[in-house]
Amino acid sequence: MNKLFKIALLIATLNISAFAESNTITAAIDAGYTSSYLVNNLVQAKDAAVAGVTLGKTYAGVDFSLKGQYLPIASGTDSSHWGLGVGKSFEALKELTVRTDAGVTRHQTGQALIQNYTEVNARVALENSFFVPYVKAIYNVELDQSGATVGMEKRFSLYEFHFAPAVEYTMLTDAKTYAVKLAISRNIWKNLDAFTEVAYIKNDFSTSKHTFALKEFDGAVGTAGLRWTF
Repeated sequence: MNKLFKIALLIATLNISAFAESNTITAAIDAGYTSSYLVNNLVQAKDAAVAGVTLGKTYAGVDFSLKGQYLPIASGTDSSHWGLGVGKSFEALKELTVRTDAGVTRHQTGQALIQNYTEVNARVALENSFFVPYVKAIYNVELDQSGATVGMEKRFSLYEFHFAPAVEYTMLTDAKTYAVKLAISRNIWKNLDAFTEVAYIKNDFSTSKHTFALKEFDGAVGTAGLRWTF
């Protein structure tokens, strides 16, 4: 099954360019490495390469997206995460836009400690030229975990670098997480961007109830890679 998935992912990646050029969609592929793969700031995999695909389409003012990520994790098994999303922006004031998003993601964890599960979420953000506050409601079906994330981020550019610092707090049924993040990206050639994200993550949950994470984590996380946009 894993071999078939790898072949399918390769075929899909090779055809994204032609598909994007012949359709009014946006498309991107990326590849990199992460010290800890996070979902809601909970560790799902450690020390893994990551390959991703993103497709987007806007119709009647509504944004639709399909995203997938694949990790050949260190234990020798594979992990994949596939999501469908829909979103729309509403202008509230001259310099204030309300952004709403909803999505469903299937997490094939590839981990003995974490069962495969489906997440449903909805997010509302107040987008402006200063700080962007947001809240995201979360429900993990098979894990029986629900809750919300509240956070704030700031986006700005300096010397051709794009920065996005953020702080987040997540409360789920059996876990709390705190996060401070900094994402940095820069175009390096044509449609090729380099990106990285560093974060400090602190989890707080009972060690007897960690079927949703590899372990209770308190430390730094790093991710880096390249992204090609069509």
